[in-house]
Amino acid sequence: MSLLFACITVLFLIIGSAVGQSSYDCSEVADNFIPCVTYLVELESRPADRCCSGLQVLNQMAKINDKGPRNICQCIEDLAYTMNAPYVASRIQSLSRECHIHFSFPISIAMDCYRI
Repeated sequence: MSLLFACITVLFLIIGSAVGQSSYDCSEVADNFIPCVTYLVELESRPADRCCSGLQVLNQMAKINDKGPRNICQCIEDLAYTMNAPYVASRIQSLSRECHIHFSFPISIAMDCYRI
């Protein structure tokens, strides 16, 4: 599992640096969001503590400027595309409840980050 996590992180860092046209470093978003992926694709029954704490960090990042939510959304969308990870809709919806957090950025199956 940790090897998969490491491979995903490296892959995202490579692609994120090529795609990253936002003011955010997508590798930082990935570092905080990747622990949630195993929950979102139903490999884990509950989100890891690192997932919930990472979402807290992303919430703070989203509040830094008015484009924060859009940039984080785009990084998460790029991550899902890069990993070809089919996030389960019910898991996305339950993530907020499971981590006791209200998101300052959208997470969905079909995100349109430019509408934010």
